[in-house]
Amino acid sequence: MGLLWAELRRFAVRPAIRWIAVGMLAHVALAVAVTAFEPEAFTLAAMLEQGQISFYAMTSVFLAYVAGVLLVTGTAAQGGTRTLLTVEPRRGRVYWSKLAAAGLAVVPGIAAACALLGFGMYWAHARAGVLGGPPSDLVEALTWCGVRVVALAVSAAVGGAAVGLLVGRWWIAVGLATVWFLAEEQVAPSASSGIRGWLPFTNADTWVRGTQAVLPDDGFLADAYLHSGLLLLGITVVLALLGRVVFERRDVR
Repeated sequence: MGLLWAELRRFAVRPAIRWIAVGMLAHVALAVAVTAFEPEAFTLAAMLEQGQISFYAMTSVFLAYVAGVLLVTGTAAQGGTRTLLTVEPRRGRVYWSKLAAAGLAVVPGIAAACALLGFGMYWAHARAGVLGGPPSDLVEALTWCGVRVVALAVSAAVGGAAVGLLVGRWWIAVGLATVWFLAEEQVAPSASSGIRGWLPFTNADTWVRGTQAVLPDDGFLADAYLHSGLLLLGITVVLALLGRVVFERRDVR
């Protein structure tokens, strides 16, 4: 716990992390403000169904990934990891404390962004009388969407920390995710449903939307929630284990 709190404190005082938190809130605040000017364009129910809420939320998830990357690469650049290992020589404990800190540290910012997005969108549409569905159902849908976003953001931050330790440079880790996303955006529209069912960003979008997509597999993986959740969790676990192996053997600064 001492290592975890030390990592969380180091995370909290970094200026870049504060800017990321501000960026999360500013992005969703702008989305709410734009919607409030013309709420009649789409009902809230239609925005949920068409994935527009998911689009706004996914930006915050990407920023959570960047925050996880910066937690570990910033410490390494300042020589903090080597200093920490002189106090706690067991690399396994140091490594897992970094990943745990990355996952926990993004929760407040992501939760605040989701709350602002959900309350703001509901208020804008309710004020204009264009909710498009029963209020109780929409509140429940927004709540569960927020829960899924927070869970995905935690996974993204942990994965980002693992990738940061794997590549050692924040700009490489962020660049890899960006290039993969752009490549997937080009591949996904023309890919078969079988291929799309295994693309990370496509599954992240499905997870946040909560859409009941029909996947090619029957039975266990035919449920969209289960398929996307297990795939994203599996990717995070694989990245974390790879990072653990590299961290155990690599010289650190």
